[in-house]
Amino acid sequence: MADLRSRKPCSPPSAARTMRGPVATHGATGGPVPAVAPEQEVTYGRAVPVNRVGVALVGPGGLNQRHVESIARVDGAEFRGALQQSPGTGLSGPAAEYLSWEQLLRDSTVQLVSFCAPGSTQRRLARQALEAGKAVLLEGVATHSTAELDQLVALSEQAGQPAGAMLPHRYCLPPDVWHGRWRSSATATVTVSRYRPPAPPGQCPQCGTAEALSRLFTRPGTHYLDLVCQLLGPPADVHVEGLQGPEGSTGGRVAGVVRFASGGVLSFSLTCESPTRIERVAVLDVDQSLIIEDGRLVTDGADGPVDRPALHLPELRTEVYRDMTEAIRTGRPPHRCRLSRTRAVTMILEPMHRQLATMSGGSGQSAEAIPPEDIHRPYVDRRPL
Repeated sequence: MADLRSRKPCSPPSAARTMRGPVATHGATGGPVPAVAPEQEVTYGRAVPVNRVGVALVGPGGLNQRHVESIARVDGAEFRGALQQSPGTGLSGPAAEYLSWEQLLRDSTVQLVSFCAPGSTQRRLARQALEAGKAVLLEGVATHSTAELDQLVALSEQAGQPAGAMLPHRYCLPPDVWHGRWRSSATATVTVSRYRPPAPPGQCPQCGTAEALSRLFTRPGTHYLDLVCQLLGPPADVHVEGLQGPEGSTGGRVAGVVRFASGGVLSFSLTCESPTRIERVAVLDVDQSLIIEDGRLVTDGADGPVDRPALHLPELRTEVYRDMTEAIRTGRPPHRCRLSRTRAVTMILEPMHRQLATMSGGSGQSAEAIPPEDIHRPYVDRRPL
């Protein structure tokens, strides 16, 4: 194992830059509205004068290798090492393996900590990483609580370090679609059927926590719900029907309707119980449309239908790391993966999470209910006594 403490510390960061994010103005005339949610002017991140941004991974060994390959495709990033639940697995090459979370935090060559699995563990550790002066990249939708999300975003701004979310589907949209404007007449649908095999009660095969179990049955639906939110903006009202929590399995189903502040409407149906696999997103307006079906993207507008080249998940994941790397090096917020942009989809998931907790009679563990020693147990010091 490489000696992590022998590396030279990085140069001190320069003064933080002040950035102004795009602002959405929602009119009542039915005219087009910007695709993105409002962003306040904040001092968000410090420019780091390094040739390569050092990245450390935290998560199960089986998932880390995919991220290592994505990091290797980013010119301005370099993989430094991993803290794994299963030591010695899932990594190839002479990569360093951290023996403890504290050792990772002390490594001055690491500017970005990337978490490879969802759940309350990544949120707790992300707060510590931000306080230690490191940028963070969280897996998926980080939390089902808008209040907790706001706290993480505020901590990121206070620490002067960017915080991002690994939601790679955002990068499948070409720039003209991402920056496009949708009218209040826009109607969207999301349909996802992704079967998950049974798992023991209260267990998640990826994360091992009861909270992650309630999250898993809505993925990858959450990624597509987030994608629609990036186009139509923040929700004004969320109505959920047919929510069925997993009974001793990673299955589950939910349907609902979302009315956006822009005037647009979304209907969605997500299930992990059917063996039929479907992933379909449609956003339809009077003068344009967007359809994603099983990875194929088709847009229709003033120039007629355009069949866009499909991007695969490894390529999209690479774009997330490229966005975070540039944010750290320049001191500006990430363009697409910034954590604050997950607030809209969190507003959709929050009532689902509350209903699921009510249905289970409060038996499901929340992040606050799990003792800190249990949360950190997979990442404690592994050096021999």
